[in-house]
Amino acid sequence: MALSSSLVSLGTIVGIYAILALGLNIKFGYTGLLDIGHVAFYLMGAYVTALLVLPPASEQQFATYILGWSWPWLPAIAVGTVVAGLLGMLVALPAIRLREDYLAIAVLGISVILKRIVQSEGWLANGPGSLRGFSQPFRSHFPLPADTLQAAALLGFVVLVLWTAATYLLAQVGTGRDSELASDGGEPKADGGVAAGRTISGTPGVGGWVVDGLLALTTLGVGYVAARRSRTETGASEQRLLLGGGAVFGLAAGAVAWQAFEWWTLLGVNLDWLFGVVVFGAITTGFYGANRRYAPMAGAVTAVAAFGGAFLAGDSPMIAFVFLAAFSLFTWVFGAVAVVRRYSDLSARDFGVALGLAVVFVACFVPLIVLGGGSGDAMSGVGLFGTVGMLVAFLYAVYYLGSNWNRFGSGVEFVRIVGVGAIWLFAIRYFVMASITPFQRAGAGAVADNTIQNLLWLLKFQAGSAEFDYARFLLVLTLASLGMLYYLAEITVESPFGRVLKAIREDEDVATSLGKNTFAYKVQSMMLGSALAGFAGGLTAIYFQSLVHTMFAPRVTFIAFLALIIGGTANNKGMILGATIYWAFQKATADIAGFFPTAARSSVQALRLAFIGALLIIILYYRPEGLWGEKRTVAEVAEE
Repeated sequence: MALSSSLVSLGTIVGIYAILALGLNIKFGYTGLLDIGHVAFYLMGAYVTALLVLPPASEQQFATYILGWSWPWLPAIAVGTVVAGLLGMLVALPAIRLREDYLAIAVLGISVILKRIVQSEGWLANGPGSLRGFSQPFRSHFPLPADTLQAAALLGFVVLVLWTAATYLLAQVGTGRDSELASDGGEPKADGGVAAGRTISGTPGVGGWVVDGLLALTTLGVGYVAARRSRTETGASEQRLLLGGGAVFGLAAGAVAWQAFEWWTLLGVNLDWLFGVVVFGAITTGFYGANRRYAPMAGAVTAVAAFGGAFLAGDSPMIAFVFLAAFSLFTWVFGAVAVVRRYSDLSARDFGVALGLAVVFVACFVPLIVLGGGSGDAMSGVGLFGTVGMLVAFLYAVYYLGSNWNRFGSGVEFVRIVGVGAIWLFAIRYFVMASITPFQRAGAGAVADNTIQNLLWLLKFQAGSAEFDYARFLLVLTLASLGMLYYLAEITVESPFGRVLKAIREDEDVATSLGKNTFAYKVQSMMLGSALAGFAGGLTAIYFQSLVHTMFAPRVTFIAFLALIIGGTANNKGMILGATIYWAFQKATADIAGFFPTAARSSVQALRLAFIGALLIIILYYRPEGLWGEKRTVAEVAEE
């Protein structure tokens, strides 16, 4: 079985927890409010959303709950987000004046009370039983492609999101003067980029142009050309042209949305026109106001082409294959270019050392793989003992190498070598180890088939056909939400409001002496962070299709804190990195546990918590500011 489906589910859960961590970052990272009851707002958003979309309780068997209004998902999530924000305000009003530790205890108490209420009050949300029976949004239109207008509109939406993101990423290449590389321990250096008239890889010559060609090919040319244009100054006439194009496309998209969502009613009132107006306004504004105006242009062009193709060709798999397979390949090529650029100061020897670390780590599990499983308890015990012994030796070797890296290394930090080793490990697991079982079953042909399926990860291959299933749509929906909320969080913290929050965090007395109402700012920070947690809760309800009180234990807050500490406080990008590392670690250790004897798997699962704790200690010791650290900005002040 291809691992691409696992990658899709991992990406969805990472997106949800990254949004949860973004909310906590606004509270703790930017304002300094210690909220260890963040899960309370996550719970509120999830349950309010679920209770609104569920049908009446009288239509369900063995279930009792209030509301049950059969609302569509979009307004239900919006209401869940608002209610979570209001709860944050209500909690903050009496508790925000408390000292930090008292505030943390008070909010933790609120989260425990809410969890107990949901658990014990059967009339509210089915008590200790789970809430279930709600359908997912647009579920009936999948898998794509299909021969309906709604399915064509959904495919166009997916392509719009993917191609806009791809073009934006391409346009970003070479714009930051490698500030992130410097923060990672490397030397800042000038690079090329798509607007500098050089190759995107920053490497002159044939090799660089080959990479450019690959990136152009995998964005069907549209994304690459738009990325180059977006790096140039836009004239007034050109901007008016863009606005006109955006308005025309917005009208078309709004009309399609109007028709595609004609079923959408609220309290008996048909609201399909409202959805069309919102789509029109959002797209037109995006064309006019976005910094990278050509990014939504590229998305719009490809989305129109995808919609037209799907509408005319019906359920032909070729349309989805062209647009989604190309984007799948783009992620691999772009990822490879990003890794090479980020680690361009490492020598071939450094890459070799990192590869050696990854190979030796995998080799540590050979005794368990060979002797474990069906070889009997005695042989499994020998395999387990051998693997544990090799792992201990491996960890000591890594520690020794890191401690003496100045003698052996090439001048770069050892932690960066470990980072490259993790990338090698992912490649080995995803492409090499995933091909072992297919090779044993059907030879080299099965390996090639499995590799293609893993490369084209946005498509699900089934019965000789490729289709876009609902799990992948949910991933796109989650990542689109994450991108939108990340953008809103960035402009919020970069605004005067965000600067006041950071001033309160650094010294509240100074902010007060400057005339700022710090109480009001703290309450607003709690509302914003809590609303983001509520939105993440609504997405969780969609993803799991079932809610039970055990999903909202206090450990959820600590997972969000872990993502915050790993990525770096007061850095929104770090929240995404931290959530990715945490859940990738969880996934990797779950895979490793599968090699152990059945009796030992539960112990291995429990040991993950210990490893997570050790990882946290290591990061706090070596990089207390997190892997990316706080994003600091310098404001220029004009002299009078």
